[in-house]
Amino acid sequence: MRILQALKKYTKFVEQFTNQSQSESKIEAEHIFMFVLNVNRPKLYEQFNNNLTDYNNKKIKDILELRKNKPLSYILKRHVFYKDEFYINDNVLIPRPETESIIDEVIRQGDLLFKENQKCIFLDAGTGSGCVGITIANQRPEWKVLLLELDSEAIEVAKINLKLCKKNNIDLIRSDWLKPIANNSFDFIFSNPPYIAINDESIDESVKCNEPASSLFSMKNGLEDINKIIEYSREALSTNGILFLENGTGQSKDISVLLELNDFTDIRVHIDYNGHDRFTSSRKNNG
Repeated sequence: MRILQALKKYTKFVEQFTNQSQSESKIEAEHIFMFVLNVNRPKLYEQFNNNLTDYNNKKIKDILELRKNKPLSYILKRHVFYKDEFYINDNVLIPRPETESIIDEVIRQGDLLFKENQKCIFLDAGTGSGCVGITIANQRPEWKVLLLELDSEAIEVAKINLKLCKKNNIDLIRSDWLKPIANNSFDFIFSNPPYIAINDESIDESVKCNEPASSLFSMKNGLEDINKIIEYSREALSTNGILFLENGTGQSKDISVLLELNDFTDIRVHIDYNGHDRFTSSRKNNG
Protein backbone atom coordinates (compact mmCIF):
# COMPACT_ATOMS: atom_id res chain seq x y z
CA MET A 1 0.00 0.00 0.00
CA ARG A 2 1.30 3.42 -0.96
CA ILE A 3 1.75 6.06 1.75
CA LEU A 4 -0.95 8.32 0.27
CA GLN A 5 -3.49 5.46 0.29
CA ALA A 6 -2.57 4.54 3.85
CA LEU A 7 -2.88 8.14 5.00
CA LYS A 8 -6.40 8.42 3.56
CA LYS A 9 -7.37 5.10 5.13
CA TYR A 10 -6.08 5.99 8.60
CA THR A 11 -7.52 9.50 8.47
CA LYS A 12 -10.95 7.86 8.26
CA PHE A 13 -10.01 5.64 11.22
CA VAL A 14 -9.08 8.68 13.36
CA GLU A 15 -12.25 10.49 12.34
CA GLN A 16 -14.38 7.49 13.30
CA PHE A 17 -12.89 6.93 16.74
CA THR A 18 -12.33 10.53 17.87
CA ASN A 19 -15.39 12.34 16.47
CA GLN A 20 -13.08 14.99 15.07
CA SER A 21 -13.62 16.73 11.74
CA GLN A 22 -12.00 15.30 8.61
CA SER A 23 -9.42 18.10 8.54
CA GLU A 24 -8.53 17.59 12.21
CA SER A 25 -8.28 13.83 11.67
CA LYS A 26 -6.05 14.33 8.64
CA ILE A 27 -3.67 16.51 10.68
CA GLU A 28 -3.50 13.83 13.39
CA ALA A 29 -2.87 11.09 10.85
CA GLU A 30 -0.11 13.17 9.25
CA HIS A 31 1.55 13.62 12.66
CA ILE A 32 1.46 9.85 13.21
CA PHE A 33 3.03 9.20 9.80
CA MET A 34 5.69 11.88 10.36
CA PHE A 35 6.51 10.35 13.74
CA VAL A 36 6.79 6.78 12.46
CA LEU A 37 8.65 7.68 9.26
CA ASN A 38 10.78 10.31 11.05
CA VAL A 39 10.12 12.99 8.43
CA ASN A 40 8.67 16.51 8.37
CA ARG A 41 5.48 17.35 6.46
CA PRO A 42 7.16 18.40 3.15
CA LYS A 43 9.20 15.20 3.17
CA LEU A 44 6.08 13.16 3.88
CA TYR A 45 4.38 14.65 0.83
CA GLU A 46 7.43 13.89 -1.29
CA GLN A 47 7.13 10.21 -0.29
CA PHE A 48 3.40 9.83 -1.00
CA ASN A 49 3.99 7.42 -3.89
CA ASN A 50 6.40 5.24 -1.91
CA ASN A 51 5.19 1.96 -0.47
CA LEU A 52 4.57 1.78 3.27
CA THR A 53 6.63 -1.07 4.75
CA ASP A 54 4.91 -3.75 6.83
CA TYR A 55 7.02 -2.71 9.81
CA ASN A 56 5.95 0.95 9.65
CA ASN A 57 2.37 -0.02 8.92
CA LYS A 58 2.29 -2.08 12.13
CA LYS A 59 3.77 0.82 14.14
CA ILE A 60 1.07 3.14 12.79
CA LYS A 61 -1.67 0.61 13.60
CA ASP A 62 -0.32 0.23 17.16
CA ILE A 63 -0.46 4.01 17.67
CA LEU A 64 -3.99 4.16 16.23
CA GLU A 65 -5.12 1.42 18.60
CA LEU A 66 -3.83 3.45 21.55
CA ARG A 67 -5.46 6.56 20.08
CA LYS A 68 -8.92 5.09 20.65
CA ASN A 69 -8.62 5.91 24.35
CA LYS A 70 -5.69 8.31 24.66
CA PRO A 71 -4.82 11.74 23.19
CA LEU A 72 -2.18 11.61 20.48
CA SER A 73 0.15 14.07 22.25
CA TYR A 74 0.44 11.68 25.20
CA ILE A 75 1.14 8.74 22.90
CA LEU A 76 3.84 10.52 20.90
CA LYS A 77 5.00 12.54 23.95
CA ARG A 78 5.28 15.65 21.82
CA HIS A 79 3.11 18.62 20.93
CA VAL A 80 3.73 21.61 18.67
CA PHE A 81 2.94 24.95 20.32
CA TYR A 82 3.52 28.24 18.50
CA LYS A 83 6.95 27.67 16.89
CA ASP A 84 8.42 24.82 18.93
CA GLU A 85 7.75 21.14 19.59
CA PHE A 86 7.41 20.48 23.33
CA TYR A 87 7.83 17.29 25.32
CA ILE A 88 4.49 16.25 26.86
CA ASN A 89 3.39 13.47 29.17
CA ASP A 90 0.27 12.81 31.22
CA ASN A 91 1.57 14.80 34.19
CA VAL A 92 0.78 18.05 32.36
CA LEU A 93 -2.09 19.42 30.34
CA ILE A 94 -1.89 19.20 26.57
CA PRO A 95 -1.37 22.79 25.35
CA ARG A 96 -4.57 24.12 23.80
CA PRO A 97 -4.91 25.93 20.47
CA GLU A 98 -6.84 28.61 22.36
CA THR A 99 -3.80 29.29 24.53
CA GLU A 100 -1.52 29.34 21.50
CA SER A 101 -3.83 31.82 19.76
CA ILE A 102 -3.45 34.43 22.53
CA ILE A 103 0.37 34.50 22.54
CA ASP A 104 0.55 37.38 20.05
CA GLU A 105 -1.78 39.48 22.22
CA VAL A 106 0.27 38.72 25.32
CA ILE A 107 3.41 39.83 23.47
CA ARG A 108 1.65 42.96 22.18
CA GLN A 109 0.64 44.05 25.68
CA GLY A 110 4.07 43.14 27.05
CA ASP A 111 5.77 45.23 24.37
CA LEU A 112 3.75 48.29 25.43
CA LEU A 113 4.71 47.63 29.03
CA PHE A 114 8.38 47.23 28.07
CA LYS A 115 8.24 50.54 26.23
CA GLU A 116 6.78 52.23 29.32
CA ASN A 117 9.19 50.75 31.87
CA GLN A 118 12.23 49.74 29.76
CA LYS A 119 11.83 46.27 31.27
CA CYS A 120 9.40 43.37 31.50
CA ILE A 121 9.71 40.69 34.16
CA PHE A 122 7.23 38.03 33.06
CA LEU A 123 5.75 35.21 35.18
CA ASP A 124 4.04 32.10 33.80
CA ALA A 125 2.16 30.98 36.92
CA GLY A 126 1.28 27.27 36.95
CA THR A 127 3.48 26.68 33.93
CA GLY A 128 2.89 22.93 33.46
CA SER A 129 4.94 21.94 30.40
CA GLY A 130 6.39 25.46 30.27
CA CYS A 131 5.10 26.09 26.76
CA VAL A 132 3.82 29.64 27.36
CA GLY A 133 6.78 30.96 29.34
CA ILE A 134 9.38 29.33 27.08
CA THR A 135 7.62 30.69 23.99
CA ILE A 136 7.63 34.20 25.48
CA ALA A 137 11.30 33.88 26.45
CA ASN A 138 12.18 32.87 22.89
CA GLN A 139 10.15 35.62 21.27
CA ARG A 140 11.32 38.35 23.65
CA PRO A 141 14.91 37.66 24.79
CA GLU A 142 15.12 41.14 26.33
CA TRP A 143 12.45 40.19 28.88
CA LYS A 144 13.16 38.21 32.04
CA VAL A 145 10.87 35.16 32.31
CA LEU A 146 10.09 33.01 35.34
CA LEU A 147 8.21 29.70 35.25
CA LEU A 148 6.31 28.85 38.44
CA GLU A 149 4.95 25.39 39.20
CA LEU A 150 4.04 23.42 42.35
CA ASP A 151 3.69 19.85 41.05
CA SER A 152 7.06 18.06 41.10
CA GLU A 153 6.23 15.79 38.14
CA ALA A 154 5.16 18.76 36.02
CA ILE A 155 8.40 20.51 36.97
CA GLU A 156 10.37 17.59 35.50
CA VAL A 157 8.52 18.06 32.21
CA ALA A 158 9.21 21.81 32.23
CA LYS A 159 12.91 21.13 32.90
CA ILE A 160 13.12 18.99 29.76
CA ASN A 161 11.46 21.74 27.72
CA LEU A 162 13.76 24.43 29.08
CA LYS A 163 16.30 23.13 26.58
CA LEU A 164 14.11 24.71 23.89
CA CYS A 165 14.84 28.17 25.26
CA LYS A 166 17.36 29.79 22.96
CA LYS A 167 18.48 32.52 25.40
CA ASN A 168 19.55 32.66 29.02
CA ASN A 169 16.57 34.75 30.12
CA ILE A 170 14.46 32.17 31.96
CA ASP A 171 14.27 30.46 35.37
CA LEU A 172 12.03 27.82 36.96
CA ILE A 173 10.90 27.75 40.60
CA ARG A 174 8.57 25.60 42.69
CA SER A 175 5.85 27.53 44.48
CA ASP A 176 2.19 27.34 45.54
CA TRP A 177 0.88 30.01 43.20
CA LEU A 178 2.25 33.44 44.20
CA LYS A 179 1.91 33.07 47.95
CA PRO A 180 5.64 33.44 48.81
CA ILE A 181 6.41 35.99 46.06
CA ALA A 182 7.72 39.36 47.23
CA ASN A 183 5.77 42.54 46.50
CA ASN A 184 6.35 44.31 43.17
CA SER A 185 8.30 41.35 41.74
CA PHE A 186 6.71 41.13 38.28
CA ASP A 187 5.56 43.42 35.50
CA PHE A 188 3.40 40.83 33.75
CA ILE A 189 1.70 37.73 35.19
CA PHE A 190 0.12 35.16 32.88
CA SER A 191 -1.73 32.11 34.17
CA ASN A 192 -3.77 29.27 32.74
CA PRO A 193 -4.99 27.84 36.07
CA PRO A 194 -7.53 25.10 36.82
CA TYR A 195 -10.91 26.68 36.11
CA ILE A 196 -13.40 23.85 35.50
CA ALA A 197 -16.07 23.40 38.16
CA ILE A 198 -15.97 20.05 39.97
CA ASN A 199 -19.53 19.17 38.90
CA ASP A 200 -19.14 20.27 35.26
CA GLU A 201 -20.59 17.47 33.15
CA SER A 202 -19.78 19.06 29.79
CA ILE A 203 -16.07 18.22 29.93
CA ASP A 204 -14.92 15.84 27.22
CA GLU A 205 -14.54 12.25 28.42
CA SER A 206 -11.06 11.95 26.89
CA VAL A 207 -9.89 15.03 28.80
CA LYS A 208 -11.41 13.84 32.07
CA CYS A 209 -9.91 10.35 31.78
CA ASN A 210 -6.42 11.31 30.63
CA GLU A 211 -5.36 14.78 31.76
CA PRO A 212 -4.32 15.62 35.35
CA ALA A 213 -7.37 16.57 37.42
CA SER A 214 -5.34 18.98 39.56
CA SER A 215 -4.70 21.08 36.44
CA LEU A 216 -8.32 21.00 35.31
CA PHE A 217 -10.68 21.35 38.27
CA SER A 218 -11.09 24.07 40.86
CA MET A 219 -13.53 24.55 43.74
CA LYS A 220 -16.08 27.39 44.05
CA ASN A 221 -17.52 26.92 40.55
CA GLY A 222 -14.04 26.78 39.07
CA LEU A 223 -12.96 30.13 40.50
CA GLU A 224 -11.01 29.22 43.65
CA ASP A 225 -7.56 29.19 42.04
CA ILE A 226 -8.28 32.22 39.87
CA ASN A 227 -9.34 34.14 42.97
CA LYS A 228 -6.07 33.22 44.72
CA ILE A 229 -4.03 34.37 41.73
CA ILE A 230 -5.88 37.69 41.59
CA GLU A 231 -5.36 38.33 45.31
CA TYR A 232 -1.66 37.42 45.24
CA SER A 233 -1.06 39.32 41.99
CA ARG A 234 -2.30 42.53 43.58
CA GLU A 235 0.85 42.50 45.71
CA ALA A 236 3.26 40.67 43.37
CA LEU A 237 2.75 43.01 40.40
CA SER A 238 4.72 46.21 39.93
CA THR A 239 3.14 49.59 39.24
CA ASN A 240 0.62 49.29 36.35
CA GLY A 241 1.56 45.63 35.95
CA ILE A 242 -0.57 43.35 33.77
CA LEU A 243 -2.49 40.26 34.91
CA PHE A 244 -3.57 38.03 32.01
CA LEU A 245 -5.77 35.02 32.85
CA GLU A 246 -7.10 32.15 30.81
CA ASN A 247 -10.56 31.16 32.01
CA GLY A 248 -13.59 29.06 31.19
CA THR A 249 -16.38 30.24 28.96
CA GLY A 250 -19.01 32.12 30.93
CA GLN A 251 -16.62 33.05 33.76
CA SER A 252 -15.54 36.48 32.54
CA LYS A 253 -18.25 38.44 34.35
CA ASP A 254 -17.43 36.84 37.72
CA ILE A 255 -13.69 37.29 37.11
CA SER A 256 -14.20 40.95 36.20
CA VAL A 257 -16.00 41.45 39.52
CA LEU A 258 -13.14 39.75 41.41
CA LEU A 259 -10.62 41.96 39.61
CA GLU A 260 -12.58 45.12 40.46
CA LEU A 261 -12.82 44.08 44.12
CA ASN A 262 -9.03 43.75 44.14
CA ASP A 263 -8.53 47.20 42.58
CA PHE A 264 -7.60 46.08 39.07
CA THR A 265 -8.46 48.38 36.19
CA ASP A 266 -8.47 48.33 32.37
CA ILE A 267 -10.31 44.99 32.50
CA ARG A 268 -10.71 43.45 29.07
CA VAL A 269 -12.33 40.21 27.93
CA HIS A 270 -10.61 38.46 25.01
CA ILE A 271 -12.50 36.13 22.66
CA ASP A 272 -10.99 32.91 21.29
CA TYR A 273 -11.33 31.78 17.66
CA ASN A 274 -14.58 29.97 18.56
CA GLY A 275 -16.15 33.21 19.76
CA HIS A 276 -15.95 32.27 23.46
CA ASP A 277 -14.84 34.60 26.25
CA ARG A 278 -11.59 32.75 27.03
CA PHE A 279 -9.19 35.32 28.54
CA THR A 280 -9.36 38.30 30.86
CA SER A 281 -6.60 40.91 31.10
CA SER A 282 -6.28 43.78 33.55
CA ARG A 283 -3.86 46.22 35.16
CA LYS A 284 -2.92 46.76 38.76
CA ASN A 285 -4.40 50.00 40.04
CA ASN A 286 -1.90 52.10 41.93
CA GLY A 287 -4.14 55.12 42.34
